[in-house]
Amino acid sequence: MLGHIPFLGKLPFQKKLLFSSLLLSVLPVLLLGSAASYVASTSIQEEVNAKHEATLQQIGLQVDSLLKRLDYMSIQIAGDLAIEKSARLGISMDDRETLDATLDMVDTVRKHRTLSDIPFNAYIVYNKFDTVYSNKYGLLTKSDFPYFDALRQYAPKFTGSLFLPSNTYPNQTDLLIVRPIGSSSTVDGVLFLEAEPTRLYELLRSVQMAGDSQLLVVDRSDRIVLSRNPQEIGTTLPSPFARKLEQTSPPSPTDSVAYGEERYHVSVHRSGYNDWTYVIIAPQGGLTAKASLIKKVTWAMAGCLALIWGLIALFASKRLYNPIRTLLQKLPSRAKPSQDGLQQIDAFMQQVMDTNRRLDSELREQAPQLRENTLIKLLHGEWNDAEFAIKRQQYDLPLHGRSFGVCVFEVDAFMEFRTSYLGKDRSLMMYALTKLVTEMASATPFSSVTVSPSLGQVALIVGTDNPDTAFAQQIEELCGRVRIKAKELFRFTLTAGVSRVRPEFRGIHESYLEAIDLLSFRLLLGRDLTISQQAIESMDTVKQSARDLIKRQRTIVKRIAEGDMGTVYAEFEEMVREIPHHLTGFKPVTGIFTNLVGEIDHLLEQLGFELQPMFPYNVYARINEAESLDQLKDWFKQQFFPAFRSHFEKLTVPNQTKIVQQVAEYIVNGAEGELSLQEAASRFGLSQSQLSRMFKEEMHVNFIDYCIEVRMSRAKEWLVHSDMPIKQIADRLHYTTTQNFSRAFKQTTGMSPGQYRVSVRHQE
Repeated sequence: MLGHIPFLGKLPFQKKLLFSSLLLSVLPVLLLGSAASYVASTSIQEEVNAKHEATLQQIGLQVDSLLKRLDYMSIQIAGDLAIEKSARLGISMDDRETLDATLDMVDTVRKHRTLSDIPFNAYIVYNKFDTVYSNKYGLLTKSDFPYFDALRQYAPKFTGSLFLPSNTYPNQTDLLIVRPIGSSSTVDGVLFLEAEPTRLYELLRSVQMAGDSQLLVVDRSDRIVLSRNPQEIGTTLPSPFARKLEQTSPPSPTDSVAYGEERYHVSVHRSGYNDWTYVIIAPQGGLTAKASLIKKVTWAMAGCLALIWGLIALFASKRLYNPIRTLLQKLPSRAKPSQDGLQQIDAFMQQVMDTNRRLDSELREQAPQLRENTLIKLLHGEWNDAEFAIKRQQYDLPLHGRSFGVCVFEVDAFMEFRTSYLGKDRSLMMYALTKLVTEMASATPFSSVTVSPSLGQVALIVGTDNPDTAFAQQIEELCGRVRIKAKELFRFTLTAGVSRVRPEFRGIHESYLEAIDLLSFRLLLGRDLTISQQAIESMDTVKQSARDLIKRQRTIVKRIAEGDMGTVYAEFEEMVREIPHHLTGFKPVTGIFTNLVGEIDHLLEQLGFELQPMFPYNVYARINEAESLDQLKDWFKQQFFPAFRSHFEKLTVPNQTKIVQQVAEYIVNGAEGELSLQEAASRFGLSQSQLSRMFKEEMHVNFIDYCIEVRMSRAKEWLVHSDMPIKQIADRLHYTTTQNFSRAFKQTTGMSPGQYRVSVRHQE
C-alpha cells in the first residue's frame, strides 16, 4: 500500500521498511499517550475504588473468618453434652453425679481452649444457681461476674450467637461472643467467650493506607467497632459519613463527602455474616493530586516510548534476522545442524513434540494410581464439585448422575485378614476384592467407580439421575451378591454399609462417613450383613446402644494411649455394667470385647508393636471360648490388662517417630523393589495422606524424594564398586528404561551415570 504513494514509491525497500516501522511504532504510542492522559482524571478514581473494594473484601473475609472460628468454637462448647449436663446440674462438691459433670465440664473447656488457634477465656453462667464458672477466675457469683451488665440485657436466642465488640459495656476491653446453653425450651446457662481483639487490630494495621486515609468497621447503629486507632472504638461515626453508608446505589468515581473544610471519598463494603460495614475514608485532595501526577507521567512515558520505539525501528530495519539468530543460540546442542536457521528451529520443535508424546505415555502408565488418589480425596471431602468435574474428565471416570451414594465393604475378621496376608499377598487380595466389586457393579444400570481407601475396605461410589426407592433396593441387592460371591472366593466374609443418596459430588464425603458409621453396628447386629440407614431407622435403641458402647471403647483406647491405666479399669467396669442393659444375647457381647481387643491391637500397630506376642495363646480365640460375661470380665482384669500394661510401659519412642523409622528402613531394604506410597501405607495400616504427612514432618523430605535418594545412593555404590552395566542397574532399580534412570541420576548428581563412574574412579 505504501508503494502507491509517489514519494515512497521511489524509495528503496529498506527505507520503505524503515519509514513504515517508524510510522507503525511511534504513532500508536502517541495516540495511546493522548488517550491515557484524557481518561486519567476519571480512571484514577475507578482504580482507587477497585483497590479499596478489594482491600475491604480481603479484610472483611479475614475478620469474618476469625469471628466464624470463634463462633464455631462457641457452638462446639455450648453444644457439648458435658457442658449442657453441667449447666443443668450446677456445681457441687457433695453430689457425685454433679461433681463428675463439673469435672467433665472443666476438662471439656480446657480441651477446646487447647485445640483453638485463637486464645480465649470461657465463662459459663449457671442460670439456676446464680453461679459463674470461669477458666480464668474460677467460681464467681453473678454479681461478681465482669460482664454482669451484658448478662442482664441478654435475651437468649437459639438461632445464633451475640457478638459484643470492645467497649460495648463499661470496662469491656475484649470481644465477647454470647450463646445460650440448653434446649430450645429451657436455657440452663449462658456461655461467654472472651477473646482479645488484638488479632483484629493487627489485621487492620497490616493494611497499607495512603496518607490520611482511615480504615474503620461500623455496626448497624453507626458505632465504630474496629479501627486502626483503638481510641476510636465505641464512638459514633460522624453523620456525613453515616449518611453515606445508607446509600444503596454504587458510588460514582467523583462522588465525595464534605466534612469540615475537606472533602472525602468513602468506600463501603457490607459483610453478609454479621451485618458490619467496612469503610475506607480517603481525602479527595490526595486522589486529585495523583490524577494530575498520572497525566504528567503518562505523557513522559509516551514520549520516552516513542523515542525508544523510534530507535528500535531504526535498528530493526537492518537487523530483522537478529531474533532468529538469538533463538538459534539458545537451542540445545542436540538440535540438528542446518544451513537454514528456521529448519533448525523446526527440527528442535519436532524433538519437543516427541518428548511430549513420551511424557504423555508415561503419564498414562501412572493414571491408575492418580485415579485412585483422586477418588480417595473425593471420599475424604478434599474436592469440590468444580475440581472433581475437571479430574473426572481428566481421568475419564465413569461416574455420572445428579445424586450419589456410597457402599463400603469391610472385612469382618480384619485382624485375622491382616495377619494372614502380608506384603504382596495382601495387596493382591485387596486388588482381587476391588476387581470383584468393580465387575459386579458394571453389570448394573447405574454408573459407578470403585476404590480401596484403606486396608480391608473397598468403597463403591454409585451415581444416578433418579434416586428413587428402586435404586436404593438395587444397591442393597448388589451388596448382597458381592458378599455372597466374596464368601465363595475368599476365606473371609464382608459387611456392607450403604449410605443414603445425596445430590452433587460434594455429598459423597458425607455419604462415605455415613457408610463407615453404619459398619459400627456390626457390634450389635452381627457380621456378614448389608446395613443401610433405612434398615436401622426404627431401631433407635440399637443405634443409641452402639454409640454408647463404641464411645466407651474409644475412651478406653484413648486412656491406654495416654498411659492412664487407672481410668482404663474404671471405664472398663462401666462398660461391663452397661452391656446387660443394651444387649440381649451373648454373641453380640463377644463381638464387643473382640472389637475392643482389635482397637487396642490397632493402637499397638501404630506404635510399631504387636499384641499377639504378648500372650502365649490366641487372645481372640480365648474371647470366643468364654461362656459368660463374668468370665470375660475376669479374664480382662486378671490376665489381659496386666500383661498388656507391663509391655505397654516399655514404649518410649514417640509413635510417629517409630513408625517413620520403620518406613525408612522398609524403603532402604526395598530399594531394589517397586516402592510406592500406596504399598507402604497399606503395609503399615495408614492412609496415603497420613503417611505422607508423617514422613515429611519427621524426615524433612517427601516420601518419593527419599525413595529416589535411596535408589541413587544404591546406584552410586554399584557404579563405583562394580562393573555392572548401566542397563542392568536401571533394571534392578525398576526403572522402565535406561533413559529414565539416566535422567533421574543426572538430576540428582549433575552428571550422567557413565560420567559419574569415570569421575569417581579417576579421583581414586
